[in-house]
Amino acid sequence: MMSKNSESVCYLCGGAIEAKLKNDPMELSMDHVPPKQFYPKQIRETQNLNLQLAPSHKKCNEDFKLDEEYFYHSLYPVVDKTNPLMGTIFSNDIKRRSQKPQTPAMIRKILSTAFTITEGGIHLPSGVVGLSLDERRIQRVAAKIARGVLFLSTGQCFEYQQIIDMRFCLDESEVIELYKISWQLAPASGVYPNVFSYKYFPLDEFHHLSMLFWGALMFCVTVKNTIG
Repeated sequence: MMSKNSESVCYLCGGAIEAKLKNDPMELSMDHVPPKQFYPKQIRETQNLNLQLAPSHKKCNEDFKLDEEYFYHSLYPVVDKTNPLMGTIFSNDIKRRSQKPQTPAMIRKILSTAFTITEGGIHLPSGVVGLSLDERRIQRVAAKIARGVLFLSTGQCFEYQQIIDMRFCLDESEVIELYKISWQLAPASGVYPNVFSYKYFPLDEFHHLSMLFWGALMFCVTVKNTIG
């Protein structure tokens, strides 16, 4: 593992990380890819996980903390519907987290967006409630994880602006042909596929990445070697 005092490169901003005093915002912070909290405690306690780490500045890492919390909690209903077994584990983990004050506040904020009538005036079936999710925050976290996976795969830093395509897919039918082809050509990777797995396929100046979360939802991402 990289020494706390060694120079390295922040995979998020591309800047050098040098020896700093403890608690300096620019000190080395080894970031889990994906975030450690995405693995419910029940899984972390029962599985021998060797989670992947990427170097970052402490400040760069912490800038995503609230959005990562939002990502985890806001996507629970999707996981529960698509993968009930993981949904149960998810639910138990959220109940455990609810003992801390920030989790109930996060849940209340998400539930405050609930609706039974769509913007187009369509009434949802009885007992069905929709949630207006903040796609920007969700995509920001997905982009961070994609950049982390690519850093670990290539040793290169990629800026957010280099992402030229990102698709949030709840069903295989929503995945375009380009990514389906890359699935056939790339092996699946991941420390614990029930939580997170991915397929990475580089082609010319592009990097195609498909990331599956909790066996329930997928982000397909294309990153270009250069900006523009």
